[in-house]
Amino acid sequence: MFNERGEVRCNLQVGSWIRGGAVMLPKGLWRKHTANGYTANVLAPDTLTDLGGGACFNDARVQVELAPI
Repeated sequence: MFNERGEVRCNLQVGSWIRGGAVMLPKGLWRKHTANGYTANVLAPDTLTDLGGGACFNDARVQVELAPI
């Protein structure tokens, strides 16, 4: 999966537990569990909230493609 910020190469499972048109990376996914050493952090914006300077994201728009072997 990728967007303008980066990409995460990982295995994919398709199932009824995920809504159509959505993807999910599990919490606790370590760099050693992805093919390119990146996790969801590379896909999320780094902007901060105006109140307290905390993270202001819960999701990120991505595209999913089959990676070349």
